[in-house]
Amino acid sequence: MKKNLIIAAILFLSIGIAVLTRVYKLGEAPAGLYIDEAGQGYSAYSILKTGKDEFGEAFPIVFRSFTDFKTPVYIYLLVPLIPIFGLSAFTVRFPSFFFSILTIPLLYFLLKRISPKPIAVGISLLASFLLALSPWHILFGRTNFECNVALFFFLAGVYFFYRGLDKPKNLILSVILFSIAIPSYHSQRIITPLFSLLLFLRHRKKLLLSSHLKYLIAGLILGFIILLPTISVSLTPGFLARASGLNIFSWHRQAPWGYIPNLSQIVDLIVNNPIVLSTKEFLSLYFSYLSPRSMFALGDYGPRSSFPELSTFFLWQLPFYIAGLYALVKRKFDELSFFTIALLIISPIPAAITRDPYSTIRALPLVIPQIIIVSLGIHAFWQFLQKRVYKILALAGFFLIIFYSLGKLYSSVIILNEYYRASEWDYGWREVAQTISRLNPTLPVVVDTARDEPYISLLFFLKFDPATYQKDNVEVKLSEYYTDMNRLGVRKIGHIVTRPIDWKPDLKIKQYLVGDSLAISTQQIEVHGLTLVKEVYYPDGSPAFRIVQTNP
Repeated sequence: MKKNLIIAAILFLSIGIAVLTRVYKLGEAPAGLYIDEAGQGYSAYSILKTGKDEFGEAFPIVFRSFTDFKTPVYIYLLVPLIPIFGLSAFTVRFPSFFFSILTIPLLYFLLKRISPKPIAVGISLLASFLLALSPWHILFGRTNFECNVALFFFLAGVYFFYRGLDKPKNLILSVILFSIAIPSYHSQRIITPLFSLLLFLRHRKKLLLSSHLKYLIAGLILGFIILLPTISVSLTPGFLARASGLNIFSWHRQAPWGYIPNLSQIVDLIVNNPIVLSTKEFLSLYFSYLSPRSMFALGDYGPRSSFPELSTFFLWQLPFYIAGLYALVKRKFDELSFFTIALLIISPIPAAITRDPYSTIRALPLVIPQIIIVSLGIHAFWQFLQKRVYKILALAGFFLIIFYSLGKLYSSVIILNEYYRASEWDYGWREVAQTISRLNPTLPVVVDTARDEPYISLLFFLKFDPATYQKDNVEVKLSEYYTDMNRLGVRKIGHIVTRPIDWKPDLKIKQYLVGDSLAISTQQIEVHGLTLVKEVYYPDGSPAFRIVQTNP
């Protein structure tokens, strides 16, 4: 009884830390709202109000957005939340937060089921606690990223698969959860089928028994029905937009690393052989995800997929990771080893076929096996300590490290990220929208689009009527929603127009102009005799946007 209370207390402590590190200032830090976040939020708002997205497509299978065609699950999860919380940054980020919290106990119960009894509780508690504290997982639990929700459905599918080995009815739920994971995020289109195949091959003898097979077949039929809409558009340019635009095999877009131009035909055939170069690039990218240097030092280079001064793992975890690798190799190939190694091998594949090095968003499932390896290392270290006094000292040191890690997280997430990376999160559009809503409504407003696509941020923060926007902005025929990749250059939002500023004709009309500090400089204000209405500043004090009025 006492042991169970201790286990429950540690698990609740892990969940508590997860909530604390993810919910604090959830809608405020990052202070801005990136256009992808605004796009998903407004798409859900449009579905709620009209049953159609902003382009007029009724209940899309994948959402057109910026012709990058976003996965649908996250957006549909937002729809019922908007009447409760309103259309806000908090609402847009809530599903990611919510499912990241659920992943903590889910990982505990999954590892407890597949781990050998002597280490099951210890490894499960350690892994759950470390995931709660993980900078990698926290980042995607505080922001609007579909990968976090997809990871939950994937792990839930794995958990109910293992339950289904003992109680076959759970296999139906497992397949359903896998079928939700696949359209939840692009990388799960690869990870979920591959991992499911490995699970089937490992447990095929039991799965093919009559007691299990009927439930497996029933699950597959239901899964196929769930995936049928996705399958129906799977060969369209829209569905393939992300894959075709980013994969390393798209030579027509960008030559691979190591390509040498202007060679003779014979030399070019040898040196620039597409199979050789693409394989080299893939392997280079693939192994970067398994590199301790990437994990503990470099981290993700993307300013929206990392925190300042933080890598994906804390540096203090490096010795335990090395010890954990040794422990993993040394142990027999049980179910825990199979799960860890299989997911470790599969997770980097979808990320490695894109050109971005160490993209943590595309490789998020990799955090799970790497966390398990660190946990194995900590567990092995604990077992190594023989004397009680050493264990007490180690426990005290561990708590000090945890407090240090929490302080590091606060400094990076709440202070440094806000100060140095506000522009990367499209900070300032809330203030711009609020200012525009107070301007003279009889005067037109031109919002510059030379370096950005601000229309979606304005739609979001103005809560502009989706039906009106759909009527005034026809980008493509609905019959070509998934196939026509052309974009609309000028957009109309009531008396607001988004397009590049054209100074000569724009100065002849009495109107408001909105742009960043490059589009509307202080020199231009002086030279053109403009009236400065409002200046929006980044947290570091530099100008973000200026709103001016022309005086023809």
